Amino acid sequence: MVARNLSFLIALLGATATSSAQQAAPAFYKGVIISCQTWGIEWQTPEMEQTLDELKSLGVNSMAIHPYAQIREDGHVVSGRRAGTMTSHITTPLRWAHERGMSAMLIPHIAYWGTKFSWRGEINFVTPEEWDRFFSEYETWIVQMATLAESEHAEVFCVGLEFTYAQKFEERWRKIITAVRAVYHGKVTYGANWNEYAEVKFWDALDYIGVLAYFPLTKSADPSASEISAAWEKRCAELEKFSQQNGGKKFLFTEIGYNESSRAAAEPWGFKTGGEHCVEIQARCIEAALDLPARHSFLAGMYWWKWFPELPRHEEENYRLQTAPIKALIAKHWKTEH
Repeated sequence: MVARNLSFLIALLGATATSSAQQAAPAFYKGVIISCQTWGIEWQTPEMEQTLDELKSLGVNSMAIHPYAQIREDGHVVSGRRAGTMTSHITTPLRWAHERGMSAMLIPHIAYWGTKFSWRGEINFVTPEEWDRFFSEYETWIVQMATLAESEHAEVFCVGLEFTYAQKFEERWRKIITAVRAVYHGKVTYGANWNEYAEVKFWDALDYIGVLAYFPLTKSADPSASEISAAWEKRCAELEKFSQQNGGKKFLFTEIGYNESSRAAAEPWGFKTGGEHCVEIQARCIEAALDLPARHSFLAGMYWWKWFPELPRHEEENYRLQTAPIKALIAKHWKTEH
């Protein structure tokens, strides 16, 4: 009888935790991804707290961080620095976000630099042994990350992103998702690249259809705001149809961003900056995307790439959101509820 009552109590506590995590999630994730130039040391600095305060003042209600593990060309997955023994840089900012009334997403990244892979979409292996090694070690690491997300009640957890080749192994991902759900009780998603979300076969096992929303919009040299908006409407019709085909499951833009580039509307994924009208085109693209939730209920939220804590020796990077005009755009759309 004691054992039975104990089992009931554990199940009840688990259900309460699940309900609490889900109730805390906002109606729409107005998110920003806070990035790093190290393995994440920035996320537990006073500058990180200042960043969260500023984001909240702009109407942002959710933040995301992306702890790293390193991929090896033979399939090994090595947890970030110091073999993953340090975790406070992950748990501390999640706690800080909640102290400010913000929700949080943990979106672990595989670091590919130093290998032959130029991005996560190129991660591929030759032998079954290499694939077995990858999935085994990846699952171990991602469950560790999910456990940390659970410990601080992060509202969303992303099990992976951009794995063009690896995502074809449907049953492997279903196993990973099951393992994650065994330790984590929030919302779970996966981040498919903008042109590959329809190829993913395990959306039914997830809470959101996650996509890196770098959709090409128009090839015009100097596209107007109305042209960019019209392109988004056409794209949203496709996304909404896919959502309906999947039982009305909502899309979550696990990443969206535009460089300060004249090619921002044509190639949002491009790292090259500059060009004629680059500042204006970037702003038009950002505002058009920020305006989407007002018209499209199939969107659960969006997370903007990217923001950095303002450390004393911080280097400027591309996709930077920290300009006065962009901050004003975010506040314009997100300080009022949709």
